[in-house]
Amino acid sequence: MATREALAFDLYGTLVDPIRIWTRLERDIPNLAVRIAEVWRQKQLEYTFRLTAMEQYEDFEQVTRRALDYALAVTGHDLDPDQNAALLAQYDDLEPFADVEPGLRRLREAGYQMVIFSNGSPRMIAAVMERAGLHTYLEGFVSVDEVRVYKPSPRVYRHLAARLDRPLEQVRLISSNSFDILGAAAVGMPVAWIDRSKGVFDTLGDPPEVAVTSLTELADALQARPG
Repeated sequence: MATREALAFDLYGTLVDPIRIWTRLERDIPNLAVRIAEVWRQKQLEYTFRLTAMEQYEDFEQVTRRALDYALAVTGHDLDPDQNAALLAQYDDLEPFADVEPGLRRLREAGYQMVIFSNGSPRMIAAVMERAGLHTYLEGFVSVDEVRVYKPSPRVYRHLAARLDRPLEQVRLISSNSFDILGAAAVGMPVAWIDRSKGVFDTLGDPPEVAVTSLTELADALQARPG
């Protein structure tokens, strides 16, 4: 009988929604809250790519602070220190997508080993897991902070497999981020894309065989696979 693969879930954008932080921003900057949240997230990812290309590292909390500073500056706004601190603290309490709890419950009942695999710092991941109730379904997490390089470096996916004591082909990455999917696939890891934006997959590669719009669809898709 084949060994059931482990499932490693990206956190930000896959299990919890970083763009929904605009609801907290709206208290201070009502007219541009969504725009600032989008730029903040875009710049957060861009900074991780730049740091990796430069072979430098700052943890995700620092990257998140710098990205917020940029998003505020580019939109011509500023926050006082208390407002800034409250907004950054909201990153510990991001809202899970509606399909996360039922989807994870079904996958756990099917007997999968499941963990979070994230760019987030250990403190950030632990806080989100606690507040979103993800400990109920997930065994723990693996942070790129352990190797001090960001996705999609091949090092992080190999580290994930090593931490789970499994070969790459027995760990499936679940992510809504195309760059993450391509990075894992490049080292031979099976993948599943959660298309939360109903958008276009990166043209650097083909969309993966398993492409769904929710975790409940993912449970259906994995259940239907042979073996």
